[in-house]
Amino acid sequence: MKVREIYCWRIPITDSDIIDMALMLETPCWKNVSTIELIDTNLTEFALGRLSRTLPVGRLKKLVLDYNRIGDEGMANLLVCLTGNKELQHLSVNYCNLKVPSGILLAELLAKSNISHLEVTGNALQCDGTAQLVDVLSTQDVPLKTLLIADNGIDSHGKGSQRGPFMAAKVIRRWLTCTQYLELCDLRHNDIGDLAARELMDGLTDRVTAGLKNIQLLVTCRIEQSIYKTIQQLGKKSKGGGKKKKKRKKK
Repeated sequence: MKVREIYCWRIPITDSDIIDMALMLETPCWKNVSTIELIDTNLTEFALGRLSRTLPVGRLKKLVLDYNRIGDEGMANLLVCLTGNKELQHLSVNYCNLKVPSGILLAELLAKSNISHLEVTGNALQCDGTAQLVDVLSTQDVPLKTLLIADNGIDSHGKGSQRGPFMAAKVIRRWLTCTQYLELCDLRHNDIGDLAARELMDGLTDRVTAGLKNIQLLVTCRIEQSIYKTIQQLGKKSKGGGKKKKKRKKK
């Protein structure tokens, strides 16, 4: 029997449990695991470091670690083990206590992999971490289709950032203008303000001018309503073209 998926949700996992799992992943019947979901399991930095060394790098396609406070050190461990993994497509680290330093770590990971779906909602990347992450996306050919980065303190209140939301939005706009892959970007629950929102709106407008496909961009509603409505309109999926076939008349 070959195990292909591992799911553990809302059950505390001890370090010894992770060591046992890591040993199992080294056996032939566990080497084909393509999905691992460890959600809200009290995963420690030590446990993640031990697990990282035995992840099935050649076959792992989906890794979900939501609600585990792995922090920036845990993200650094993931970077080491996942770098060069061309199979991984889905990485989710929502509410994992990631701060500004994880922005550049995530950027490096995206640049060295084929991840198409990234979730980092509920962390504290703030303006600096977000700009570092997106800057790589705008300068390298990264096939990212979905970026969920809601509730990350992308505002003017963060103490760990030197940039403000407008400067972060300028970097995001540069990415929006050129990416051929992105389909959805969720920036909700970030108090970006009107200036940053207008910059994002202009990025979507740039795409229309360039003839690129629409992107669904989700932002906070706590901005000027005309900007909010325009972003919503520009993010709507275009309907398929082509003439409708005429119905044949009944004889």
